[in-house]
Amino acid sequence: MARRALAIPLLVLGLALAACGEREEPVITTEDEPQFEITGSWAGELRQKGRKPFEVEARIVSLERSKQNIVRYTGIDCSGTWDFLGATTTAYRFREVIDRGKSKTCKGKGTVELTPLAQNSVDYQFRGGGVTSRGELERRASG
Repeated sequence: MARRALAIPLLVLGLALAACGEREEPVITTEDEPQFEITGSWAGELRQKGRKPFEVEARIVSLERSKQNIVRYTGIDCSGTWDFLGATTTAYRFREVIDRGKSKTCKGKGTVELTPLAQNSVDYQFRGGGVTSRGELERRASG
């Protein structure tokens, strides 16, 4: 009987101490894309080592149908498509394939990363064929 009388308060004390150490589990999200709408028309000035600044215009219509995502570079006169590769919580990645106007001044393939800066602007970075281009693109009204 004495053991039972001692066991009950110890059990209550153990439960109380266990409850004190409980924490809420952190919220884990599985969101793979930035909270930013990337589809639309974009334009801006790009810089690349050894070249004068040049312009880019891109229209991202679909993340599933890359042939609809058209990019045009003025000043180096080439164009192609952006195939959606994926996204992180901070950026969208596309595979660029230039299929019109190929020349020494326009690389055939590479990776474009678009990082949202503000509601209507993104940081642009291209890497491919030993070339890196950077700039800022602004959202354009669709028309």
